[in-house]
Amino acid sequence: MNSIIPSDLKLNAQFTSPKFFNSFLNKRSFEPGWLVDLRKDAWNKFKKLPENKTKDERWRFSPRSRLGHSKFGLMAESKNKLTLNNEFSEELYFETLEHTILNNPDLLKDFQSLTGPDLGSEETFLLCRCLSESGFVLKTEKGVKAQNSLICNHIAPSNNESLFQTNVLFIEPFSELTIIEYFDSNDKISPGMLSNLNHIILNEGAKLNRVLIQRLNNNSTFKHLEKIELQKDAQFNSISLHLGSRQSRVESNGVILGNGAHFNNFSLSLGHNEQLFDQRTIQHHIAPNGRSNLLFKNALLDKSKSVFSGLIKVEPGAQNTDSFQTNRNLLLSNDAEADSLPGLEILANEVKCSHGATTSKIDDQELFYLQSRGITKKLSEKLIVLGFFEEIIGQIKSDTIIQELRNEVSNFFNS
Repeated sequence: MNSIIPSDLKLNAQFTSPKFFNSFLNKRSFEPGWLVDLRKDAWNKFKKLPENKTKDERWRFSPRSRLGHSKFGLMAESKNKLTLNNEFSEELYFETLEHTILNNPDLLKDFQSLTGPDLGSEETFLLCRCLSESGFVLKTEKGVKAQNSLICNHIAPSNNESLFQTNVLFIEPFSELTIIEYFDSNDKISPGMLSNLNHIILNEGAKLNRVLIQRLNNNSTFKHLEKIELQKDAQFNSISLHLGSRQSRVESNGVILGNGAHFNNFSLSLGHNEQLFDQRTIQHHIAPNGRSNLLFKNALLDKSKSVFSGLIKVEPGAQNTDSFQTNRNLLLSNDAEADSLPGLEILANEVKCSHGATTSKIDDQELFYLQSRGITKKLSEKLIVLGFFEEIIGQIKSDTIIQELRNEVSNFFNS
């Protein structure tokens, strides 16, 4: 039986063949039956995906073929593709997905009911669901206050290979912690595709701070799909810095399920050459008294491009919602391009919601002023971008993380 998948997203024959998938399952015969069934279910759903015969608004303005799997047909070995700082105690579990499947599979049983962001990349979600060997599991007991930041280093594959990862974060009530994730390539040239799927569940009063730094080489493809569920009074604060990859697709779905939850999602992207940053988001308010704030900033040089599509959706029961969504783009080249599609869907009457988007070129007078004082054009651009990003970077409470993000931006211009 032939797999039916969108024509512009066709995979290597090895990926789509039943022989390959059965071989994959046989290699993982140690897994519990429920996980095998879950992989099989995802595989069958993947094979039934319809052909892409009509336009999909969830891919508007994006060259979808650039983000397909056809050039990355071989599976990468998952070994050594992810390392953790191994914070482990009776109250805080932080281990690789592989270790968890082998030694603590019961921690993943809730994983069966979790869904993806559903913002356009169903094929990637299902492939992560059925083929993930790499990733991590983070689970806390109630009321844990981690003193140190948790560190996770992700390594993208090379040699035109694909790596599928799944990360599951269960933060129990009134716990609070910070996680810093780095995404890097082994070398500066070899292409590969890293598909990363996050499931994040914050229970009552839990607080998670997340910093994500993406520095893949300029021949790689990065896909990052996540769904964040927040219960009563939970708080999620995320700051992402995207510097690398030739093309990336980020899909983020924040769901306010509990009264008074707060969802803050900030992202910075700095592009050059012909980089593509494709960003799709939704702030979904289901419960009342929720707060959400999304700010995505893109600074684009050369022929780089950004696409932002965001939605604030407020259900009828989500009265007294306070939600903001902003996309700001700074073009540092006449050839750079930014497309923005902010949106609102309000079904409640007692709300405070707004959205906006701006795209502007670098101020010639500002650039001239800096250059007239002996500052080179490249250094002037760096200073302007640092100022443009400071609105987000300055919100971080840790001086160490603030300086690290500033250094990352500076190093981008020095490379």
